[in-house]
Amino acid sequence: MKNKDLAGKDAIFDVTILSASKRILPEITDEFAQQVRDGLTAELLRDELRKAVDSQDAMEYMGARNEALGKALSECMDVDVPDTLVTNQAREKYAMMMTEMRDSGMADEEIKKLISPENFVKYKEIEKPDIIRDFKISMAVDEIARLENIQVPAYQIDEQIQSLKDQAAKEGTETGDMDDEQMRRKVESTLERRAVYDFLAEGANLDVEYVDEGEEQFDEALMEKLAAESLAREEEAEKAAGEEEQGEQDVTNVG
Repeated sequence: MKNKDLAGKDAIFDVTILSASKRILPEITDEFAQQVRDGLTAELLRDELRKAVDSQDAMEYMGARNEALGKALSECMDVDVPDTLVTNQAREKYAMMMTEMRDSGMADEEIKKLISPENFVKYKEIEKPDIIRDFKISMAVDEIARLENIQVPAYQIDEQIQSLKDQAAKEGTETGDMDDEQMRRKVESTLERRAVYDFLAEGANLDVEYVDEGEEQFDEALMEKLAAESLAREEEAEKAAGEEEQGEQDVTNVG
């Protein structure tokens, strides 16, 4: 409290209630379901609500579950991934990482020191296993979706796109350089992968194991390493320039 004389003393507050409301849950009928979405019935709405509740309860381990399923899928795929694909994916991730560093407040001059062919090659080699694994997972997911006829309903894609746009507008950010068609394909691919993981989980014998792996330090450690190497190259260049200048002065003195 601002007035220390009143600290620890009982007080009586006179409050005026300006308004009050009570939440009344609507009865789930076919008419109400039709208002939620055209063609929706009360039974389908109940199923969607039940799945939503179950999904919310499962969110605690959903990420770890999907990661385990993805890892298993990648290990089943025996395919050679072209180096050009790895390079392109690494270039996109490298550019995205630099953008995130700029957004976090790092000065452009410091970022420019990190951008070099040598640093990109090292970054590519570090990211290569993840890029290859994700490519194999994408191939497996596409094939499972085709064989099992797993399709994402158009309304789910529309809802997700609108949610992304609303979130971007709320945060005052842009949704990126993607046009609507690119965004739709990206959202559909994400939802399809999630649907395939759900399909696999239903028929899989999965055990939840809690493992404390600690916080990941990969990106931070990588940036520190790249920054240190860039600084070392810069110091070597300055040293070489200094020695060259000193050599010129010695020649001048002799002359």
